[in-house]
Amino acid sequence: MKKHLLLSIVLIALFASFAATAQVPQRTGWWKFDDASDFLKAEIGSPLELTGTIQESISSPAAGNLAVEVPLGSYFAMTHGISPNGGGTLVNEYTLLFDFSVPEIPLWYAFFETAAITSDDADLFIAKTENSGIGRVPNSIGTGSVLYTANTVEANTWYRMIVSVKNGEFFRIYVNGELWLDSPNIQDVDGRYGLAPTIYIFQDGDGDDGTLSCSELCIWDVALSDAQALELGDASTVLIGIRDNKIVNTSDLSQNYPNPVSHNTTFPYRILKTGDVTFRVLDVTGKEIQVIREGVKSPGKYSLNFNSDKLTNGVFYVRMTANNLTSVRKMVIIR
Repeated sequence: MKKHLLLSIVLIALFASFAATAQVPQRTGWWKFDDASDFLKAEIGSPLELTGTIQESISSPAAGNLAVEVPLGSYFAMTHGISPNGGGTLVNEYTLLFDFSVPEIPLWYAFFETAAITSDDADLFIAKTENSGIGRVPNSIGTGSVLYTANTVEANTWYRMIVSVKNGEFFRIYVNGELWLDSPNIQDVDGRYGLAPTIYIFQDGDGDDGTLSCSELCIWDVALSDAQALELGDASTVLIGIRDNKIVNTSDLSQNYPNPVSHNTTFPYRILKTGDVTFRVLDVTGKEIQVIREGVKSPGKYSLNFNSDKLTNGVFYVRMTANNLTSVRKMVIIR
């Protein structure tokens, strides 16, 4: 009796935790730099355009991912595909994610230029010099327009920075899930932080754009919340990819039941177009644990019966691929 009561308490706590977990919305653009033959291709959205040179791929902090070193004077043009929002003629609500590392401090490093107003100066920096009037210390992040973070970065350390913007309301910087800056300098709609259709990543017109490394770039058409930034973790957290399927959804994986799982669980799924179906079980680092090939399925509803006895307690992801589209569900093992 006590054992069943204890299990019930654990399950209630787990479900409460899941309910509180923020669901991160679909990205508008996503670039991973994993293909050494094509650094610029997009996982979601349009390919980047490079000005300058990139020599070769380098290792990143996330298992199975690569990164690129972007030298001084080189930068990417990102055509993000987001329509004007936030009550203006520019993109006034958005989120940018950068997984980055810098080789040396203190130096100036530039993250992006909105191309809306400032055509010769970046709109977010790592600082080289101090300026007490705007709270700037060496190795802090910010600009004079939004002030600077009290926290600072270190050389040869990977960070996941999330810039969440809603002009007229807030400008926030999260690093590794932690809020580093909630700027008191509210930016105007269509002001400096409104995005033009094409923005420039790691560009600065007056030379304050030192060489840095990047393993991941993302953009959203909404401003992410504190909880969503926390959910995205740090630069070692593997983002589970769901390709853009706004045109037609040819497959769908439903949440498994029961979840949490002690031994056996069922994943319902449907197929709208005949194609080969494969399931992959991933751990929280993105490492592939198991592959289940279901073969060719015609349109209809199906279910995958999964036995978890070979898995340890913890969180896993089950990813279904069909017709080049992917659906992902979180599965928790507890015994």
